[in-house]
Amino acid sequence: MSIEQSKEALVEQLEALKKENEQLRKELSVLRDEKRSNHPVSFKEKYAVRILDSLPDMLTVFNQSEVGIEVVSNEETNHVGISNKDFKGMRMQDMVPPKAYQNVHSNMQQAVTTGTVSTAHHELDFNGERHYYENRIFPLDEEYVLIMCRDITERVATQRQLEVFKSVLDKVSDSILAVAEDGTLVYANKQFIEEYGVTQELGTQKIYDLRVSMTTKEAWEQKLQDIRDNDGSFAYRAAYVRQGETKERVHQVSTFLIRENNQELTWFFTQDITDVIKKRDELRELNLLLDGILNNIPVYLFVKDPEDDLRYLYWNKAFADHSGIPASKAIGHTDYEIFPVHGDAEKFRKDDLELLQTHKRIDMQETYLSANGEARIVQTLKALVPMEGRKPLLIGISWDITNLQNIEQELIKARIKAEQSDRLKSAFLANMSHEIRTPLNAIVGFSQLLPSAETAEEKKLYSGIINQNSDILLQLINDILDLSKIEAGTLEYIKRPMNLGEVCRTIYTVHKERVKEGVTLVLDNEEEDLLIEGDQNRIMQVITNFLTNASKFTYEGEIRFGFERMDKDIRVYVKDTGIGIEPEKVDHIFERFVKLNSFAQGTGLGLSICQMIIEKIGGEIGVTSELGKGSTFYFTIPYEETGELGNFFKETKVESKGNTVNRVQQIKKILVAEDVESNFILLKNLIGREYTLLWAKDGVEAVEMYKQYQPDLILMDVKMPRMDGLEATHIIRSYSKEIPIIALTAYAFGTDKEQALEMGCNDYVTKPISERSLRKALDKYSTTV
Repeated sequence: MSIEQSKEALVEQLEALKKENEQLRKELSVLRDEKRSNHPVSFKEKYAVRILDSLPDMLTVFNQSEVGIEVVSNEETNHVGISNKDFKGMRMQDMVPPKAYQNVHSNMQQAVTTGTVSTAHHELDFNGERHYYENRIFPLDEEYVLIMCRDITERVATQRQLEVFKSVLDKVSDSILAVAEDGTLVYANKQFIEEYGVTQELGTQKIYDLRVSMTTKEAWEQKLQDIRDNDGSFAYRAAYVRQGETKERVHQVSTFLIRENNQELTWFFTQDITDVIKKRDELRELNLLLDGILNNIPVYLFVKDPEDDLRYLYWNKAFADHSGIPASKAIGHTDYEIFPVHGDAEKFRKDDLELLQTHKRIDMQETYLSANGEARIVQTLKALVPMEGRKPLLIGISWDITNLQNIEQELIKARIKAEQSDRLKSAFLANMSHEIRTPLNAIVGFSQLLPSAETAEEKKLYSGIINQNSDILLQLINDILDLSKIEAGTLEYIKRPMNLGEVCRTIYTVHKERVKEGVTLVLDNEEEDLLIEGDQNRIMQVITNFLTNASKFTYEGEIRFGFERMDKDIRVYVKDTGIGIEPEKVDHIFERFVKLNSFAQGTGLGLSICQMIIEKIGGEIGVTSELGKGSTFYFTIPYEETGELGNFFKETKVESKGNTVNRVQQIKKILVAEDVESNFILLKNLIGREYTLLWAKDGVEAVEMYKQYQPDLILMDVKMPRMDGLEATHIIRSYSKEIPIIALTAYAFGTDKEQALEMGCNDYVTKPISERSLRKALDKYSTTV
């Protein structure tokens, strides 16, 4: 029952007592009248004294001058320390302490003045204890006043306890309320009132009018029924919006149903768990994040419990992946139970015991055998983590360095290889200095001697030496360029229809005069044709390299070369009766910068380049040799038939991107577009006797001179100032589709040649220009030489 209800009940009791006293006073008056008139005594009159003696209150009568008249209650109710018989004639202010007197006095004056009941309170020490009293002051008539004094010490104590309890409930963070069966709020603490916006007086406010989960009377009745169905104890979660806010919050609600005198009172204890849920979710997310981090870092992480025989408490994914032992088989087990090798577990246990004894962390490199039998190398750090109320945990971090160790070994091998390569390159550069200077020395020297030659034989000898060394120097430069393309990964292989037999016959014609005296060059397929798809220049390069090497080291006997069909492959070979190769050097013959004879001319790159070419084609290259008896170099390439393209080799026309020039034109006047004067002079000395040459120094002059002189053929340098040869060719083609244009280029890459043909050139000649290649190109477009 609430404090307010207790007060109302007390007031009602006092009012009832007042009415009873009034009635008693009337009855006493009637009794006196009856006695005077000899009327018979009534029941109330007969028992009035007994009734007054049975009341627990001290009933006293004072006159309006505050002088004691009578104590009308029994002696036991007297608490002022003055006996009933001494009460009469004693003034009130002499009976009680001043503070109590002032309180009773002011209320007595109010009762006398207003003629109504007045209430006063005072405190007295009675029997060594502090007591609290409530005085009800009733005016009896114009002369006397009745004071009913009740000891309310227990009620005050109870009220104080309730106040303390209420104060405590108002300070808790939970919302607490008590609700009657009809939904009326009987009690609500401060937290509930503020959070839910209670505006009405308790006893009138309905719970379903507040911001709670039960927003209707039907919802409240349903909730009450749920509480009843759960024997009066029920817990649930509810969402609500706090007063003055818009964001929804979550409450954990516990309810208790109390039944007394057929009345139900439901207590609600409501705790705001919004922040708890948020922190829980944040903690869960943090745990997931940490677990994700620990399971994705590339290091082992493990935790052991020294209090449980060093069993594993944690084992991350990296450890599971590298060891082949899943966490489910590791957690809760010892090293002896999970590692396949007993010696590994013994080593781990020994380290753990040392750490527990010394408390000094251990940093070491160790090797263990994984579940699949693979040896793993790890760098391990073990340490102790202090824990409150128990022994410290053992934590371990291991970096798997197996791959690093392998990489380190590979790096060591690579370093050794790089050092070897560096030495080879140094030797190569030194060799290149010698190799380039040797032919260059001959070219420069005999070029200076050539003008002073006295006989035709001397001039022929000097010219032959210059030409021979020019070819050697050009080959050196080509090898160096091919090496750069190999390093850059831009080595080109362009397939076109070709006749392998014709290629071999051409090579034979060139090399038959280059072999040493006493050595015979033999072509095994002299009369045979074989039409295939391939890069003619690259295949010629490989065969020529084989023949050049054979010519260097064959001093007598013969050199044979040719090709043969082998199912789906073609095998091309060069066999000599030369000095042969030492067995220990055969496996290194195709490596870069390798020279079997340091005194023989060459870069040591030729065979390495040949290997790259053949492997790019999809073939294989090899050598067999016997020291002192000779060697056989060979390569195989996939055989691809040309089909109907066999007639290609019998064409009398040269095709270039749609331009067809018949070989019936007589060339007399040639326009040379060349910005370097020495190159023009060279051309003039090579073909100036047969043709009339016009000189344009750049692309702009070439276009203008073409329009002015209408030449029969154009030799077009690709790289020139103001306008390059490709642009000039493009412009000239807008005037004429028929005139032959031969590109002169120092770029030997296939893409450059293709670009020249795309822009309208009919053919190309690569610099440095040789008389043979130039005349061969001119012969395609002229019937006169």
